[in-house]
Amino acid sequence: MKLSKNKILSLLLIFQIILVKWLANYPEFIEKYYSNGIYPYISSFLRMLFGWLPFSVGDILYLIVIIWVIRSIIKFIKNKSKKGPSALFSITAKLSILYFVFHLFWGFNYYRLPVQNSMHITIPKYNLDKLSLLTEKLLVKTQEIHFKITKNDSLPVTIPLDKKILFKNASDSYVLLGEKYPQFKYTNKKVKKSLFSLPLTFMGFSGYLNPFTNEAQVNYKVPKYKLPAIATHEIAHQLGYAKESEANFIGYLAAMHSEDLLLRYSGNIIALRYCLSEIYQSDKELYKEFISRVPKGVKINLQQSRDFWNSYENPFEPLFKAFYDLFLKSNSQKQGIKSYGKMVGLLMAYDIK
Repeated sequence: MKLSKNKILSLLLIFQIILVKWLANYPEFIEKYYSNGIYPYISSFLRMLFGWLPFSVGDILYLIVIIWVIRSIIKFIKNKSKKGPSALFSITAKLSILYFVFHLFWGFNYYRLPVQNSMHITIPKYNLDKLSLLTEKLLVKTQEIHFKITKNDSLPVTIPLDKKILFKNASDSYVLLGEKYPQFKYTNKKVKKSLFSLPLTFMGFSGYLNPFTNEAQVNYKVPKYKLPAIATHEIAHQLGYAKESEANFIGYLAAMHSEDLLLRYSGNIIALRYCLSEIYQSDKELYKEFISRVPKGVKINLQQSRDFWNSYENPFEPLFKAFYDLFLKSNSQKQGIKSYGKMVGLLMAYDIK
């Protein structure tokens, strides 16, 4: 019996899934031949191809895919009695192609070696004392940077710069970081505002990397003081660091290597927030003590962020978060969304180096 093209592609989807799960057991191979082999050329080429365009090509592609999915579902329901099997194979064949392109263009980075290997640092089994020491250092940095910007502890940081300048400064922050750690060298630099910023807000996301076009997308609706750190986070994804905790950590390092105080503030306040969250889980009294020392202006900025997300709270957000949590867990991030906070261990490893 002769198999149709759609059936062959559908069978290849099963083969691909098995192959990816098998290769995931060999991070050294992926690190050498993919993440440090063909991926840098693929990502640089995609940024060169799409980066010069002022709009997000990836967002438009996603819109087309969404329309196609809705159309395919409607078509499948209408024809399920007559052409159900063939329609199903048509859908799985296209999914097979998307699965292949996703992993070729970016997805294999989920299975590379941890970033601490290339930086030659070791994540310690930290205790509350070590966590407190790290939090103390971040709090002092936050106080210093905040005062340099505002000259007043009670004033929040406001950013008068255009978003394009913020994104450029975020991209430029990788220059000094790349000189110290060559694996973070960033070429064909480009960060874009997402056309889907409003939907992203309702979904509860600050940005994302489009793996098919290598465009770093930032939700431009979030409070402005957060934009620089979001941008450095998404750039880390562009560089092939797929895990959220690692992107958080690398984005922080880029911010701290910048001479731009606004960027340093944006990156530092996110790192501080994760550390405070860890302390809250262990010792609520100690958490209150640290919070009492956070400058009033910084607290206002943090409250601006909370108010922003609360204003867009909706019953569908948990569903989107649950889906993304499942996506992360299926791609070698066992803690799902909670993996964002694992950057604290990396911060501590870097701090005690």
